[in-house]
Amino acid sequence: MRRPRLSSSLLIFMGAAVSGAGAAVSCSAAGIHGVLDDGSGDGGSGGGGGGDDGFGNVFPSDGGPAPTSDVAVNPCGSACGPTELCDQANLGLDDDCDGVIDEECSCIPGQASSCFRGDPSYRNAMGCFPGTQLCLETGTWGPCVGGLHADQGCFSSDATGCHAMQAPPFANVDLKEGTGSFSDDAVAGTEVWKVTCPAGIDPCPGVEGEAPPDDFTPLQSGEYRVRYTKGLASGRTESCEYPLFVGARGLRVELEWEHDRGSIDLDLHLHAPVSMQPWEMAGSAVDCGWNNCTVDDLSAEEPQIRWFSDLSTPPDPVNWFLDPVESNNTCYYAPRGVGEAWRSLRKGCHSPRLDLDNVSCDPTITDPDEPDFCAPENINVDFPPSDQWMRIGVHYYGALDARDDVHPRVKIYCNRALRADLGPKGYYTPEQPVTFAPRDAGTRFWLVADVLFPEPDECGQQTCIVQPIYHDEETKSPRLTTELFVEESFGPDYPPLP
Repeated sequence: MRRPRLSSSLLIFMGAAVSGAGAAVSCSAAGIHGVLDDGSGDGGSGGGGGGDDGFGNVFPSDGGPAPTSDVAVNPCGSACGPTELCDQANLGLDDDCDGVIDEECSCIPGQASSCFRGDPSYRNAMGCFPGTQLCLETGTWGPCVGGLHADQGCFSSDATGCHAMQAPPFANVDLKEGTGSFSDDAVAGTEVWKVTCPAGIDPCPGVEGEAPPDDFTPLQSGEYRVRYTKGLASGRTESCEYPLFVGARGLRVELEWEHDRGSIDLDLHLHAPVSMQPWEMAGSAVDCGWNNCTVDDLSAEEPQIRWFSDLSTPPDPVNWFLDPVESNNTCYYAPRGVGEAWRSLRKGCHSPRLDLDNVSCDPTITDPDEPDFCAPENINVDFPPSDQWMRIGVHYYGALDARDDVHPRVKIYCNRALRADLGPKGYYTPEQPVTFAPRDAGTRFWLVADVLFPEPDECGQQTCIVQPIYHDEETKSPRLTTELFVEESFGPDYPPLP
């Protein structure tokens, strides 16, 4: 069954231009430094208006001084300061505006963070998007990759030409929407698109032929780069490049592994917040997994998983929520017909949920609509509870003909920003990735990480904290245990609240 294509009205482009002098003030949250700036000095002017962009990004619109012109003000912009700050509120910001982010800050290998170069006052400005930085094996932050930043003039981007797009994972996207008026003079039959996927996505979905690719389907969260080339009547060609940002609000955990090494079934699990009851591979009231957290299980009259209240209103956690913005119901776009099953319930999406249980698949199939397509398993909590740890685990359920080791990879996204990439080479120990051997089938369980969403700060910003779970804190080795162990024990206690 064909999934509905995301219409242009739901691809919200944050591209309103900002120019002229403005004012920015500091947020009163601890650690954010800032000064009132009239836009005449090196500090730069504030940017960004009020409201919600439909994808969970909040733009503060009150609490600051009246603007000195018609420029929108970001009252919680920190502006440029003399030093780089390493507290949680300033993680990923170029506090001293030197073009390098968190260069003096330590981190845990495998962690990731959104990052924004240049004047932090513009981090929520229309047309600006963060990139991603990864923590290296040295315990220091790597470069900021991707995004549209203040030092690139993102706040004054021309919204009529090629511009950024946003979409939920697995939504069919019309890439022509991102070309704006730039494609108006293209000669028919000469338009070509080329898409570059985020690192680690293999295979990368391609664009076939020269016709407008109105059903491009991003397979995972992250930033895709789109290059568009057109032919002109003069015989010349012109090109532009724009990003496609793919993600979901709240907590989204994606699990992937090699599918060319036999019929191997790995299962993603999410443990209920607060509770420290043992896990249950077949599912329990505290363990969201393959047997109790799919659309079939959660649509039952008395589902086993009911972590939150049916009477709550977002952003408080709620079991079911039907968002009036179609694209925010990200479960509707799950592949292999699962999205249509969610949509048919007319209840929106459930939290938590396992959108897809990847029992078996054919790695040669590239069409996500096919029932044997190899999609990443993913668990989502659209509106996570504040100040409550949740734990992520991976179980090697079984294998029919495992021919080699497999290497599970877990990506943790919080409000569309990658916060951890756990398992690949370079994480935990530099010698090898997290590895499941054929003999591990049916027994191995990986206690991956704990995730916590602190209360939003006074500026309305909310991120999450990811704490990898180690077997040995000194060597940073993974916590690989067994199904028998975790069905008798929760594992180590949750970390203390920050």
